[in-house]
Amino acid sequence: MDDVFPQTADAATTLYLVRHGETEHNRRGIIQGGGVDSELNAAGRAQAKALAQRLRSVSIDTLYASTLQRAKQTADILARPHDPLSRTYLRDLSEMDWGVLEGEPPSEERDEAMGTLKSAWREGAYDRTVDGGESIRDVQERAQRAVRHILARDAGETVLVVTHGRYLRVLLATILDDYGLEHMQELGHSNTCVNRVVVEDGRAQAELQNCTAHLSSAEASASV
Repeated sequence: MDDVFPQTADAATTLYLVRHGETEHNRRGIIQGGGVDSELNAAGRAQAKALAQRLRSVSIDTLYASTLQRAKQTADILARPHDPLSRTYLRDLSEMDWGVLEGEPPSEERDEAMGTLKSAWREGAYDRTVDGGESIRDVQERAQRAVRHILARDAGETVLVVTHGRYLRVLLATILDDYGLEHMQELGHSNTCVNRVVVEDGRAQAELQNCTAHLSSAEASASV
């Protein structure tokens, strides 16, 4: 979408947009959002190490990550093969704030609240929130601001960005012409998934989406 990108970003910029590794909250189905600052579990650290091995041959110029621990810990692991590597932590890359639903395990009441919210989104009500939380429009505004910042500062470079699941859905649905927010649920976001997006001449093209080939030993030699 042309209005997302700064007009000065004419050189091709490659964005590796990845989700953080697994946490115990992920494993147990507990909503984390922007207010629950959980750390990676053993599986999440192993996932991040596998992705670091996969990306070690990629010439990464700079790294951005959410300010939440699960993203920062993933970013630290991914950065090791590339050190010294410039790192910037942005609040605008943090996960959607789910308000009163944060910290809630699966339950009939919670799942009903989530179902109501997703039904509203399907009808285009992207300003709908739960108590104390952000709307999809709020997250989209942050995502656009983060992308503009990165492209203005690092145009023409290869940038690694570590962020979160719902955030990735909103971001990718916003910048990829084939989607739009009405299709954000179609965008998968597995832990440590890779989305490689090339931005050039005011347009973004996805070369990889939700790729977790690094997590399978049978596909360890997959292209980055």
